[in-house]
Amino acid sequence: MKKRICILLAVIIVMTVSLPLVTWGADDIYPGFRVQGRFLYDKNGEKVVLYGVNEMSIWGDIDGDVALPEIRKTGANAVRLVWSITGPARKLDILLYNCRLNNMIPIIELHDATGEWQKLPTLVDYWTRPDVVEVLKKHEEYLIINIGNEVGAQVSESDFKIGYETEIKRMRAAGIHVPLMIDGGDWGKDINILQATGPYLINADPDKNLLFSVHMWWPYMWGYSEEKVIDEIKESVEMDLPLVVGEFGHQWEEHDNGKIPYKTILEQCYKNEVGYLAWSWGPGNQPQTFLDMTTDGTFDTLRGWGLEVCITDPYSIKNIAVRPASMLAEPTTEPPVTNIPKGSIAHNKPVFVSSTESGYGNIPENAVDGNIATRWSSEYSDPQYIYVDLEDEYEIERVYIEWETAYASQYKIQVSNDASTWTDVYTEYNGDGDIDDISIDAKGRYIRIYCLQRATQYGNSIFELGVYPKGGAPEPTPTGVEILVGDVNMDGKINSTDLTRIKRHILKMITLTDLELAAADVDGNGVVNSTDLTMIKRYLLKIIPGFPGGDRRIVPPGPIFY
Repeated sequence: MKKRICILLAVIIVMTVSLPLVTWGADDIYPGFRVQGRFLYDKNGEKVVLYGVNEMSIWGDIDGDVALPEIRKTGANAVRLVWSITGPARKLDILLYNCRLNNMIPIIELHDATGEWQKLPTLVDYWTRPDVVEVLKKHEEYLIINIGNEVGAQVSESDFKIGYETEIKRMRAAGIHVPLMIDGGDWGKDINILQATGPYLINADPDKNLLFSVHMWWPYMWGYSEEKVIDEIKESVEMDLPLVVGEFGHQWEEHDNGKIPYKTILEQCYKNEVGYLAWSWGPGNQPQTFLDMTTDGTFDTLRGWGLEVCITDPYSIKNIAVRPASMLAEPTTEPPVTNIPKGSIAHNKPVFVSSTESGYGNIPENAVDGNIATRWSSEYSDPQYIYVDLEDEYEIERVYIEWETAYASQYKIQVSNDASTWTDVYTEYNGDGDIDDISIDAKGRYIRIYCLQRATQYGNSIFELGVYPKGGAPEPTPTGVEILVGDVNMDGKINSTDLTRIKRHILKMITLTDLELAAADVDGNGVVNSTDLTMIKRYLLKIIPGFPGGDRRIVPPGPIFY
């Protein structure tokens, strides 16, 4: 009997020792997701298979405030977000936070080295930039980084190993310990190079925390088939390779031989517990507009193959994706700052420009609307300008410009009292975009940003232009109705009833009145969305003491547009 007890205890001890395969201590190097064998696990040890879509964030809805709530309706547990080395760290922070708010795992990727192997180090220069590292570490509990989209065309196995080993170690040395995803060669299509180099790279990674992504742009006309999909996924599974199908569509060209066996991809991924991420939510694909899964970025306009992949196919996202409990819990990450400095006298003032890029809705008024997710963009030529009528003469001490990735490398700040004769008060010859916060000493009614030279092939684009007078902005005489911010049902207190009404409004189950909308817009950015919902939750849980701009607000008379 004693011998049996000893054997039983030994078995228990061995089993206990083996538990870290799916559970690990708080002092582990992994701050969030980690790869074990061919599977991904969250911080609590729950296995996660990634099912979702790609979203071209950097070229459109840069903060994800519009697209991500719509993608969430599919049931996706992950979104691969297109980004660029020109993307400001501040905007990256907002995008990652909004993805987490919508209970989906952000997989952020850089698109700048597509097909260009020599640019791989440039991508890692961005990832290891101090301001970017700060953002990545802020979100490391739920973040996956796809180092680069389809880096390289024809790359040898030796170069692939050496190149990625070097850059992986650079990222780990910078303190980045989230899972790193590596795309295949040959514009992402080459799964063989992933199978050949994957085990080596996993062993070379100090964290042993890698995923590998094949882009199955595998049309029949290039010799691909259903059997090829089945065989390659099977081979990857048998070798225990942590594989994801990071991109695929239903066709490459609009004829029978241009079709891709996407239904086989869906089925085989599900049956083998391999993740898939469809390309792409849309709109925005050019010239292959047929790859847009939606017509305007909303769930209701899902169409054709996009509707199948997201909803109707037996192996659709809706039918197979599971969000881990850790992604359903309230986020503990500090919300990013989404406003420009307070007190701009340019806010919603008349604005005039030399030109506006057509077809994208990037109108001049966007530059002074207080919303850092909207922007003005000019035509693609030099010079260009934007000026604001402050409607009175001011002594000005500060100008704040938040550029989009298309910015002016050379520009002047000018003032005038008649919008005809302009005086230079500041000149920039080496602009680097992002945010320019400039001290000046000037006086005038009109202020103009005169863009001399573009930094990119595109136009000049500004998210927000702020102008600040000496002594601060004059306090306007309050007119209208005073409301308690967050008190949606106007009963004089903020509680779960208000929270429920905002949630029902976001889900389009009810329609709020103008005053209710103003009270629900707790962050004061003119939009009622999941950010407001989260802020009220955090307020009720006493995580935050109040709301941006104070607990009370004057709502002006007249209609309110949200």
